[in-house]
Amino acid sequence: MNNKDKKYILMFIFILFGLLTTVQFRSIVNSSKNKPSIAYEIDKLKKELDLEIAEGNRLREEIDFNLKKKESILKTFSSGNDNGQLTDQWETAKLYAGLTDVIGEGVVLTLNDATEKNPFQSSLSLLHSEDIYEVVNELKKAGAQAISINNERVLPTTEVVCAGPTIRVNRNRYAVPFEIKAIGDPKRLYSTFNDSIIFASLSAFGIRVDIKEVKNIEIPKYNGNLDNLLKGLEVANP
Repeated sequence: MNNKDKKYILMFIFILFGLLTTVQFRSIVNSSKNKPSIAYEIDKLKKELDLEIAEGNRLREEIDFNLKKKESILKTFSSGNDNGQLTDQWETAKLYAGLTDVIGEGVVLTLNDATEKNPFQSSLSLLHSEDIYEVVNELKKAGAQAISINNERVLPTTEVVCAGPTIRVNRNRYAVPFEIKAIGDPKRLYSTFNDSIIFASLSAFGIRVDIKEVKNIEIPKYNGNLDNLLKGLEVANP
């Protein structure tokens, strides 16, 4: 093979290589154009989230409106039938069902993980859903009329579940510190909790626990899905 033939072969190879490179580059560019950008996806998800939040707020307003309407009907009915006894029963039912805001005296507890980890088992230095559950139970035993965890109203159907480094209350997640409010006799609530096994256990492992008596505590009503609440009550009372 002479030099002239070699030149032709090399030229053909370079032309073929150039064509392949061009085709591949165009393919990559077209592919990139067809894929939505990350910024576009984030903006799309944000808009969807805003719509969901707006829908949730609308439904909560509708629930509040229906509850007020129901109250009005009950008051109208009871005023001419049982001297207001039905109204009183309805208000009591709403209180224990968590469907009304409550203001009163009681105690406020703040719970946080231990400052230093336990050298034998680090999990003992962390708060768990079981700890929160036991604290709430002690407050119930002491006669608490209303309880909240990080402003989530505690209902008969409320589940406190571990979710990684957080806990889930009424399907919402919260990280430490946890603030538990309880309305009732402040002296009884305070002494019952201080004398409890759960308080002694938490203190032994360095969990930070602060409890104080408070005169004006505000505990909001349950603001979740009422369908889930009713289903939970059906399961609890078959």
